[in-house]
Amino acid sequence: MVTFIGKGNMNTNITFRHLFFVFISSSFMMCARDVQETVLRAHKLYEQGNVEQALNLYNSIEKKGPATWYNMGNCHYSLKNYMDALVCWKKAERDASWSELPSIYHNIDETYKNLHVEHGGGFNASIKRIIQRVLALFSLYGWQLLFLLVWVILLFFAARLARNRKFGILSVLSVLVLLFGTCLYKKYDLTFMRSGIIMEKNLTVYAGPGDDFHELGSLAKATEISICDEHNDWIKIRDQKLVGWVPLKKVEIV
Repeated sequence: MVTFIGKGNMNTNITFRHLFFVFISSSFMMCARDVQETVLRAHKLYEQGNVEQALNLYNSIEKKGPATWYNMGNCHYSLKNYMDALVCWKKAERDASWSELPSIYHNIDETYKNLHVEHGGGFNASIKRIIQRVLALFSLYGWQLLFLLVWVILLFFAARLARNRKFGILSVLSVLVLLFGTCLYKKYDLTFMRSGIIMEKNLTVYAGPGDDFHELGSLAKATEISICDEHNDWIKIRDQKLVGWVPLKKVEIV
């Protein structure tokens, strides 16, 4: 009898567990379908010229991916809200795929032209974008797996290759470990680095978190900065020229 009751309870628990997973899966599928329908409606409105309505629909999506941010940028650009378009495309840029990045880069460059702002183009910017496209080939976990795989191969074959004096292959494996390690580090930095866009013209940068500190200089509107620290309503920022503090409300986080 005890054994029979035990089996009965186990089956009941499994049933409830299955129902729970079915409920979660169904809810997830319904949410995904709702988001897809919202995107399709917004896209249709955009094509019909109802840009503001399309923008409102895109904005109603809670978890926005690169495609949603990209479309929102298109809406803002059509409405000549160039700063808002820039922010949206910068947010899309963070998690965009390898194939999506060229269109985003083009739109960002066009937006800077409309804002009449220099954004540090040239050779260094081109190299940075090439690196970003390479990093976009895999997710952070993908780069971790690649680095671990090459590292394990090196450890497994290192002694044998050295004993057989195959130093060329050993050197290649070592370079690959270094290369994938660098890519992993840069991908980690790109994933977790906080950055923002200066939203005010000639924003003053202070030596500390307050306007009673010494003024270090100013940053132009639409300047992209890295965020190093935060204190109350102030953030410590860094760009190519300055490191200092600015009010959080003057920066749009991307």
